[in-house]
Amino acid sequence: MRLIFIFLFLSGIAFSQSLILKNVTVIPVNHDVVITNCNVYIRNEKIEKIEAFATKQVMKGYTVIDCSGKYLVPGLADMHAHFPDKDSPIKLQEYLRLNLAAGVTTLRSMRGEAGHLALRDSVILGKKIAPEIYVSYIFPTRDTLLTKDSIEKIVVCAKSKKYDFIKYLGGINETNFNYLIESCKKNEFPIAGHAYKSLPRSIEAGFTSVEHYQPLLSAYQKDSLNFKRILEDMKVKGIAFCPTLSFYHIFSFEFPEKVLLERKGMEYVSAKVKSEWLKEYNDALKSTKDKLKDDFKIKYLDVYQAQFAKFNKLFKQAVGAGVLVLLSPDDGIFNVPGFGMYEEMKLYKNAGLSNYQILKCATLNAAIYFKQQKQWGSVEVGKKANLLLLNANPLENIENIKQVEGTLLNGKYYSQKELLK
Repeated sequence: MRLIFIFLFLSGIAFSQSLILKNVTVIPVNHDVVITNCNVYIRNEKIEKIEAFATKQVMKGYTVIDCSGKYLVPGLADMHAHFPDKDSPIKLQEYLRLNLAAGVTTLRSMRGEAGHLALRDSVILGKKIAPEIYVSYIFPTRDTLLTKDSIEKIVVCAKSKKYDFIKYLGGINETNFNYLIESCKKNEFPIAGHAYKSLPRSIEAGFTSVEHYQPLLSAYQKDSLNFKRILEDMKVKGIAFCPTLSFYHIFSFEFPEKVLLERKGMEYVSAKVKSEWLKEYNDALKSTKDKLKDDFKIKYLDVYQAQFAKFNKLFKQAVGAGVLVLLSPDDGIFNVPGFGMYEEMKLYKNAGLSNYQILKCATLNAAIYFKQQKQWGSVEVGKKANLLLLNANPLENIENIKQVEGTLLNGKYYSQKELLK
């Protein structure tokens, strides 16, 4: 059985399954409710039926999985993913496997390239077992050789090659930025990424999402009187926000080495990866201390902590105002693929979000962002069976999201134990 599973996973071949998740507790996420004692029928990659466990009808042709004491939630969506390059200590196949093992069934690649398009298409065709992928096209970060015509060609080319959106990183002047926005609107091609000058300017430009925590904080600091209006503008225009807190908390140097090494998922990476991550962390820490000397605490540690404290209040306000919030730990050291999502959830909890709000940010909100909420993102009849089976209730404690029993991807079940062997 073990050999068969490895072959199926590595070769990308999987057989269609008709499943019954027997006596499972459903957390649908489209509403803040818990539905106990359910039988969930999965067929042809979708949720076919949800009925009471007490139903006596016997359905032939289904594999039954006893889910007594278990909880079913939508699969997680990492909305600011960076796929490993050839020099990364974690290779692509391991990256995808770890994400799936952690319950991530959707990845938004924020440093897209042609190879990601081929991978995405292989996943769609069922030739590769991996989370579903949305791929960005990285817009050039320098004005050199950029003209109105060349920008138009870039946007048209990206769309024709079936990238999902333009990722704006920065570095271009106002004229070229305006050409870019004009072209994206003309070609009906989404743009997302780093804020251009300010959050209000990015809202005005029609970004579909703004990345990282700083634009929200800066918007308040520059114009606190109009901050509520800015949040309302984001809500009305459907502009999402993905703060990627875990990355910045790591490089604020607030965590001792021991805490970083004990993060969930670290037990699944190699000694080489741990060693490289520790070296990068300690080199960055030393460089910062050498630069700031006696002012390290006042000008670095204290500054970051003050920023985070202020941001948390603004972030909770944004969620309360109805801003569409996404979730991702970003890339980088000690953000183990997939498992880093749990660390980001803890930081959302520290900001005062409810467990339900956090779960929604990590699931349904991503589907809403892609205008795919009728297809996936919640546990409902007719939705795609990209699901996460847990051994404890995340609405009672968000850290229960770590207690993964297995992941369902396109209706096929993969136990975490098998994925991590």
